[in-house]
Amino acid sequence: MMPSRESNAEQGLSRVERKRRDARDRIVREAEKLMRARPIDEVTIQDITDAADVGHGSFYLHFKSKYEVLIPIIEKEAVRWDVIIQRQFEHESDPAVVLGGSARYMARIIAADPLWRWFLQHSGVPVEDMRHAIGRFGARDFGRGLISGRFSVPELSITTSFVLGGYVSGLLASFDSADPEKTIDQMVEVLLRSLGLAAEEASRIANLELQKLAF
Repeated sequence: MMPSRESNAEQGLSRVERKRRDARDRIVREAEKLMRARPIDEVTIQDITDAADVGHGSFYLHFKSKYEVLIPIIEKEAVRWDVIIQRQFEHESDPAVVLGGSARYMARIIAADPLWRWFLQHSGVPVEDMRHAIGRFGARDFGRGLISGRFSVPELSITTSFVLGGYVSGLLASFDSADPEKTIDQMVEVLLRSLGLAAEEASRIANLELQKLAF
């Protein structure tokens, strides 16, 4: 049996590198436990380092603040949910339906998770970090729509920045909305229109019935 790529990568790490990686993994794992058990603002770096059994120096080797620890936590959750959501659309050929439905599912998941909500409302992390943490799940379907001609945009980099910014703004608006799901669907409708879909079609796709996700 051929060694896996992961085992080859493991063998390529020095003892010091493995210890650093393991320490980082513990920090992220214990920070998530603490932040899901208590209000995030009450969790201190000392709490995290004590739980992870590392020193402050080790913490600051990997993260500038406790808020930055949320980025890998959110990334992990985004990957996990993306796999589940994509299974829901495995037989759907229209990139607009896939992108619109995925965005609606993910927005509902984010709105229901206190860590996601806090991350977007209070962390103050750079936009590029937000793009890395929550923007990747839509890039695949966005690309498919562009390649197939389903989406038509005047300028790629401006549109991608606009779509991400609009998505985050729509999420923030939904947090305080009297009808969060309606706000999310309206936001997705606007985003689909920005990708070149006609108003009527964007509205139809943004209001398709969402089936329960299969875990």
